[in-house]
Amino acid sequence: MGTKSQLTMEERVDYSLLKNYSAGKYSYREYKRIASWFENDSLRSELETTIHQHWNEFSVNTEESPKDLRSVYENLRHQILAEQCRPISFQKRFIQFYSKIAAILLLPLLIYTTFNYFHSGNEDASAWAEICAPPGTRTQFRLPDGSKGWLNSNTKLKYPLNFNQNRHVTLIGEAYFEVTKNKDLPFVVTTSNLDVKVLGTIFSVAALEGETTTEVVLQEGSVLVDNPAIGLNALMKPDQKIVIDNLTKKYKTTTLNASQYNAWKDGLLIFRNESLCDVFKRLSRWYNVRITVTDEQIKTYKYRATFKNEPIEEVIRLIALTLPIEYKIQKRSVDENGIYAVREIQIMKK
Repeated sequence: MGTKSQLTMEERVDYSLLKNYSAGKYSYREYKRIASWFENDSLRSELETTIHQHWNEFSVNTEESPKDLRSVYENLRHQILAEQCRPISFQKRFIQFYSKIAAILLLPLLIYTTFNYFHSGNEDASAWAEICAPPGTRTQFRLPDGSKGWLNSNTKLKYPLNFNQNRHVTLIGEAYFEVTKNKDLPFVVTTSNLDVKVLGTIFSVAALEGETTTEVVLQEGSVLVDNPAIGLNALMKPDQKIVIDNLTKKYKTTTLNASQYNAWKDGLLIFRNESLCDVFKRLSRWYNVRITVTDEQIKTYKYRATFKNEPIEEVIRLIALTLPIEYKIQKRSVDENGIYAVREIQIMKK
């Protein structure tokens, strides 16, 4: 991408087009153009200026300005880019667009839920619904029985439409659950490597495609983690974590502060004397990036910090300030369809 003066008309940020988008007046071609701006890191400063200008027009109090313009930008970026992943019609426009963005200043990230019905008709045993959190977003959900929770980035949760007779969900990704108690109907989470059975409790499960481990973290109550193929049938206690190695089929149980570990649902990443191996794994999930480490010793370094709404570049920079590491953030490639590849970050020993 060239300098600002070298940008083509299509590449330049157009204030009127972004304003029309907020009002729901845009075509699919215009949406793709707006999305391309937010995929181009070099346009961030110009976009923030444009958003600030629009905010000033939107605000009832002319003296009011966003307390954290970076949060407004990040939330707007998440919404625009996430729309590419959602199976919705472009005839369905956003209502009170910037009022929602303003409200989100009280939250860590923009919340939205997408339902995808695989079958039409009555809610029978063959009908399923799916809730999706596209890459780079967190999604809050509520199930028909009152159970609720959050999906982390790049996660899918499926459940039957007759959920009040069959509390059985399947998970790909990472999710946090607060399960409504029902002693007569257990709640079951199924992943490719284990089942988690519970009557009512608070816990999280991480079972992401491409990762070598599956994790269960119990915050309150008790859950039964089951995988007969590897001899796993464990009744967990609060503040325990079970990690299964998907390759060796071995597992181990450790203790931790579960409420801190699950703070991602509140927009916080809390690390307390954790190995960089675990730190980078959680950062990869949160920011939808691929982090590679060139020296195995780096993975053993311990790290302590709390991050809230920090860009991945700033998080990596701060880690490098306190530990003997260097890093390189690769330039994102784009294919012939204009789709950007996952950002890659390489970590080296200093």
